[in-house]
Amino acid sequence: MDELIDFLNGTDAIEVKWRDATTDGDHITKEHTRVKVIHEKGYKPIRVMFYYPQRQQAIRIQETLKTLYKGVEGEYYGGDQSWGYLKAYTGVDLKAILTEIANERTPDHGN
Repeated sequence: MDELIDFLNGTDAIEVKWRDATTDGDHITKEHTRVKVIHEKGYKPIRVMFYYPQRQQAIRIQETLKTLYKGVEGEYYGGDQSWGYLKAYTGVDLKAILTEIANERTPDHGN
């Protein structure tokens, strides 16, 4: 089971992704199988993907995946929603932390 998820907290089976690189039909089939197995084992599949794609085909794939998760009473968070979910779930504002680090490393050249 542990090769199917990144983080298990009680019955929450959380997959954390920066982005989803694969956007073909075979990918949806594999994802459907993975989510179904997680659900059948009594876990709640939760997908947290920080970067939401810009291309129309990739967006359609992500919308299909969102529907897939909803269909098994799972949860799907993409883009800005993922940062909010992470903050609500953990109490840690990772986006603010990363933004602060980035600002420290990239001084404002406009001053």
